[in-house]
Amino acid sequence: MDILKDKKTIVLSLTILAILLAAAAALWHQTRSDPADGLETAGTKTALLYQNGQLLRCIPLTKDADNTFTIESDEGGSNTIQVADGKIGIIDADCPDKLCVKMGMVSSAAYPISCLPHRLVIQIEDDKEETPVDAVTQ
Repeated sequence: MDILKDKKTIVLSLTILAILLAAAAALWHQTRSDPADGLETAGTKTALLYQNGQLLRCIPLTKDADNTFTIESDEGGSNTIQVADGKIGIIDADCPDKLCVKMGMVSSAAYPISCLPHRLVIQIEDDKEETPVDAVTQ
């Protein structure tokens, strides 16, 4: 009977060991592929500016990019856009609620900026071939 009990203990121990090894490998892979830790270089990001569903501009978001410009809407409104330190944001708008300004500077594809009154959308695109992970699956 002791042999059977020992086999169960060995199988249980090996199962627990396999689970721990799988968790350690997943954690190692997650930290290795995180561009924030400097072990892997991040892909270049590009901001795509759309108005009324049409692409207006493609702006590379590099660390040394520093640019401010204004986009006029067909209805007469305007948005002032700033690119700095690898981020983009709307810093001024003449829309009533200014929600686009309140979104701040972004550099993640998970957070597009939109100004509904002026029909302007700023979408960040990562030039890496991998699909970005959204907030739900993190």
